[in-house]
Amino acid sequence: MPLVWAHSEFIKLAMSCTLKAPCDRPAAVWRRYGGRPPAIERAIWTLRFPLNELRAGQQLRICVTEPARVHCSFDVWNTVSDIATGDSGLGLYTADVPTATVPAGRFIDFTFYWTSSQRWEGRDFRIAISSVHE
Repeated sequence: MPLVWAHSEFIKLAMSCTLKAPCDRPAAVWRRYGGRPPAIERAIWTLRFPLNELRAGQQLRICVTEPARVHCSFDVWNTVSDIATGDSGLGLYTADVPTATVPAGRFIDFTFYWTSSQRWEGRDFRIAISSVHE
């Protein structure tokens, strides 16, 4: 059935080009957002899908699969803080890192102390803070 799907997508594309708008766009969604994508206020970081970059002003939520302390720094390890993860009830432990006021051009460095096994992660992670307009 892949060819049937591909053909139907081509027909939708041709129809959308003729209409100059997506033919399968729900009207309620279009009205809600008025043609503008919603602002992404929070970025999610996981070990499986790590972020390399965060927009200035965005919040950072770190999600891991076991209890941990997030050991982090905003000034290349000159000062550090520890943030305990909390159980989300969904098999993930989360920590919100206060990144909203970190200016563009800086970095967030962090690692984990796994509290159940009482061990350090053994590697550091870094996220660059980019300009809002990039």
